[in-house]
Amino acid sequence: MRKSILRSRLFRFASLTFWQAHNNNTGLSLQRRNPKQSQNFLLLITLLILLIFIVSCSSDTKTTQTEILGTPVKVANPSKASLTEYMSFNANTVFLKKEIVRSTFQGFIQKVYKNIGDYIKAGDVVFQIITKEAYATDSLRVKLSDEVFSGIVNIKSKTSGILTELNYNVGDFVSDGEQLAVISNPNSLAVLLNVPYQHISKIKLKSSCILIFPNGKKVEGIIAKSLPSVDPVSQTQTFLIDFNDGNIIPENLNLEVKISINVIKNAVVLPKSAIQTNETLTNFWIMKMINDSTAVRTKIIKGIENDSLVQIINPKLSLTDKIIIDGAYGLPDTAKVIVK
Repeated sequence: MRKSILRSRLFRFASLTFWQAHNNNTGLSLQRRNPKQSQNFLLLITLLILLIFIVSCSSDTKTTQTEILGTPVKVANPSKASLTEYMSFNANTVFLKKEIVRSTFQGFIQKVYKNIGDYIKAGDVVFQIITKEAYATDSLRVKLSDEVFSGIVNIKSKTSGILTELNYNVGDFVSDGEQLAVISNPNSLAVLLNVPYQHISKIKLKSSCILIFPNGKKVEGIIAKSLPSVDPVSQTQTFLIDFNDGNIIPENLNLEVKISINVIKNAVVLPKSAIQTNETLTNFWIMKMINDSTAVRTKIIKGIENDSLVQIINPKLSLTDKIIIDGAYGLPDTAKVIVK
């Protein structure tokens, strides 16, 4: 491209110089022609023609050499590998065992003994409630001589776990039976897998699966149970997945679950970098070497694939074939290449 621009500029410069010199020479001829000026004019024209010829030959030579040598590429042979086809579904974490701490009297919350995130043992006092009557008599400073009930109620936990929800604070008024807090058992964490009903036949109980966390971490799980109900809106059935990660995982975490549905052994595969496609992802091809310096475009039919390999169903490739895996982008059919 740069050579073409330089050549064009030289032609324009030569033409302009020629016409200026010609006009000057013509003007001189009307008066008196100087032989030395005519000689300089001819010498200048000769030099410009030689310069243009040298630039043209240099450009053509380099272009020809590039066309003959070809594009640098890397090649590899097809190989055989075992590939697994997966289906992906959405899932979320949930604590199966929870205690809802409720008020047993109507009154005002006088004390809150625990905070969110605290570990609570069974029998620990979580709230202290004072009844309306006791609160009123205390406000009026009325003393009852025969007090049997002080009006103070302690709300205790029945199970051990972590306080994950706190609904009221000191001074709030609560009714009888109202939810005050939630205590969750972290050891009861499970994954709820939501599967569209048309894919239910592909899910097998006690089979393994792969849990993919938002941070990219992968953990193996087991499909343990199925719930005998379908969500009326999404038409998905829920399955329980057991897993053991060893870490405390929060509730309501969105996960991706990959379930194996097909395994192909001894599949003929190529690296993903060898596969070329059009803009609409409807046609696929590879660049196959037919000799040491020529590659031809070969249409293919893909099978299953994983993160790095793609199964080639058609055409039947030999393990000795040479396929371009780097540098094939944009190459035309029967392209000249240099194997690095």
